Amino acid sequence: MNFTELGLSKRIVAVLEKLSFIEPTEIQQKAIPFIVNGRDILASAETGSGKTAAYALPIIQNLKGTSERKPRCLVLVPTRELALQVQSQFERFSNNSGLRTVTVYGGTGYEKQTRLMRRGVDVVVATPGRLFDHIERGNVDLSHISLLVLDEADRMLDMGFLPQVRRIVDEMEGTNRQTLMFSATISGTVERIASEFLTNPVTVQVNTKRVEPSSIEQRIYHIDEAGKDALLVQLIQAEPEMNSVLVFTKTRRKAAKIRKKLCTSNITAEEIHGDISQSQREKTLARYREGRFSVLVATDIAARGLDIPAISHVVNYDLPMSAADYVHRIGRTGRAGRSGVALSFVCADQRHLMKDIEKVTGRPLDPNAPQQDHGSEHQKARRRRFNRTGPARNAENAGANSNWKPKARTGGRSESTTGDYAGYSTGDDNRANSRYKKYGNATSDQARSGQGSRNGSANGSTKRFWGRKPSGATAKPQAGSRKSAAQAV
Repeated sequence: MNFTELGLSKRIVAVLEKLSFIEPTEIQQKAIPFIVNGRDILASAETGSGKTAAYALPIIQNLKGTSERKPRCLVLVPTRELALQVQSQFERFSNNSGLRTVTVYGGTGYEKQTRLMRRGVDVVVATPGRLFDHIERGNVDLSHISLLVLDEADRMLDMGFLPQVRRIVDEMEGTNRQTLMFSATISGTVERIASEFLTNPVTVQVNTKRVEPSSIEQRIYHIDEAGKDALLVQLIQAEPEMNSVLVFTKTRRKAAKIRKKLCTSNITAEEIHGDISQSQREKTLARYREGRFSVLVATDIAARGLDIPAISHVVNYDLPMSAADYVHRIGRTGRAGRSGVALSFVCADQRHLMKDIEKVTGRPLDPNAPQQDHGSEHQKARRRRFNRTGPARNAENAGANSNWKPKARTGGRSESTTGDYAGYSTGDDNRANSRYKKYGNATSDQARSGQGSRNGSANGSTKRFWGRKPSGATAKPQAGSRKSAAQAV
């Protein structure tokens, strides 16, 4: 199938041929005919599948032949980066046909955006928050909008933009409006919102059995937090093909720390996040596209909308909290049919997130991934000290010496082995004791009730307790105390 068969004009097909667009992608084949015929659609497709062109091409065709100065098409997107990407695609496909576009997003001044909109514009590509501010200031008139696109609708909902979207739609007059909604996944929430904004829509879904790009190789590394920096440096230095890497982290501070660590390891890296000005972010992204540096460290602000087709690897330094965000992150690589690799660092307390991701992706993600331990030598020594008398170590000793017998204690502290002070218990209680080591020698039950002290003393009148002070002038020594009852008095 070619683009002419989809109902696009000869002029647009000629532009596509000059850009070497010969065969439409699956989402373009399914969506373009309905959009050309004026139908509302609810579409879902994997990231990098060509969905921007799927709505931009028929919109460009439908907007021809009018001299209106007021905007006729509005594209709402969740992020500034995606707004800039969508605008560049409209300009690319319109090929100097006179179609006027403007981007409206936060982080920059209002004056230039207002001037461009009042000068006359056909397509407004905007983030909901900034566009709503312009409406409140009376800077834009949406009464002539005949085409509305909600791109990455699921992300806009996640970011809390629904109230602004509703107010913006209220500014559009009449009911003869075509609305297109695109989402990475179609959840129940997305369907409910679609019923609010769309009229008798056609549902278009692509690759419904597996939502993450099929061309992406996915690996996971079980690693503690302290070892992530060393592992990242090791992977980049050991694999020459990691020449265009996007590293995702959850905080701005951590992004700056990672960039600094990479640079000190002779790896060229830059960072983008909310503390970086919009102009500086655009310059950084331009340099990244040109290959001036190899690693870009970003918060989720860059998870959507980055138009960088040559990213070879995506690294989830911090695993995202939702499976949908995981899909959007790794979708930055493996675009337009290219292969890509996604690496995820998974701490012990994040393994439950992998189950959610596997449910969405529809396949296990390397359940036999190797255990990595890149902590500092000091941290490794601490772990060895606390694990020295664990069950596994005792089993080793028993195997090496048939006369060896386990002591009554199984914890890591020296305790009496007789009477009421028989040391720590085994199993779940032993694990609980390790969580309550700040209470000194108190057992887990005592620690929960606040009866242990920092240094193991049982005398509430002379030592500070984490719990309530024992009633009475004296207190019986608790299990684990090194003082006798007489000493306690």
